[in-house]
Amino acid sequence: MQRNLFDSTQNNNDAPHKPVQIKNSNIPLSKEQQAFNRLSKRIEKLQKQISDETDKLEHLNSLYQKDVHPHILELGRLKIEICHLLNKKRTDIKLSRTQNQKLDTLLLDFLNDAFSVIEPTDETKELYKKYSGLNYEEELSRQESAMKEDFSAMLYEEFGLQIDPSILTENPDFDKIEEELKKQWEQKESEKGAKPKTKKQLEKEKLEQQKEALKNKSIRSIYIALAKILHPDTEPDEILKIEKEEMMKKVTVAYENKDLMQLLQLEMQWIKGHDENFNNMPSATLNVYIQLLKDQVKELDEELHMLHLNPIFSAVQAFSHLSKSIAPLELIREGVNYRALNKKIQSDIHQLMHSHKTQVAVTQFIKDFYIDPKETFFYEL
Repeated sequence: MQRNLFDSTQNNNDAPHKPVQIKNSNIPLSKEQQAFNRLSKRIEKLQKQISDETDKLEHLNSLYQKDVHPHILELGRLKIEICHLLNKKRTDIKLSRTQNQKLDTLLLDFLNDAFSVIEPTDETKELYKKYSGLNYEEELSRQESAMKEDFSAMLYEEFGLQIDPSILTENPDFDKIEEELKKQWEQKESEKGAKPKTKKQLEKEKLEQQKEALKNKSIRSIYIALAKILHPDTEPDEILKIEKEEMMKKVTVAYENKDLMQLLQLEMQWIKGHDENFNNMPSATLNVYIQLLKDQVKELDEELHMLHLNPIFSAVQAFSHLSKSIAPLELIREGVNYRALNKKIQSDIHQLMHSHKTQVAVTQFIKDFYIDPKETFFYEL
């Protein structure tokens, strides 16, 4: 990932807290100066959004683990328990054909729900086989095959690359897969390259070449400029001399590593604190920053978008669009709902185990939990 010119995570003591802005009260800002300021503000805004969203999602994850997840695990355990109990009790009572069908559906639904959070015992696997017609391992294999086919379809739809789902085994040969995909990609690119390039494509290529040239040229030029400014032997002030020595060490490391982004960050940092001539930076130099800032804006936009798709936050994804103040309340409310549902099932288990009116308890259970598919509405997102 490209290093951020305004990245405060690298060194919280050194990194600027506010975006560098070009100010000139006497002369109107040039087009390049205005563009620099806009991008600088945009980066600051995106960084804050990413930081705030990350904090929110991490807080929601913490709440989920404390107030929701334990109740989901308990619900899975209770669903398995009541499935075993209902399976035994139904032999002692007489249900109508419709009630039996509904109960069959309910038991299978409950078991599928429970298996998403709890590994079933051998006894529960047998119960699952009775109501699904499949053994547990076969169903896992079926789901795995479906996931492989979905992945292959996505790969083809998104990139036009084909992969045999059968090679996605439990321990796939990633080198072989990568080699095959790379071969297909290179073939597609070569076919694409054979076609005449559009004016837009040519302009984009030229811009990329210019940007790369600016980067390569800037590494040495920025280092030389900073070395002249920061050379400690020319500084009579002892405090400032020490500061320059420390900064020069960082500049030297960045130069040896050919790390343009770090050099630019150090240059920005020093100029912001010590050089008022930044307002008079030449347009050619500003263009180097502008191109790199544009890259950072694009990357930060993608990072913000992908943040909500991060598997780490999958458990709280449904709450991620809510505000920082509302999301925790909704999450806690979900925990309360799970607790209430668990109490309901616990009460049903107690009724089934201790009541003499078993048939009443079973039929009531069906009424409480069975949802008629005809009454279920699906909305296309």
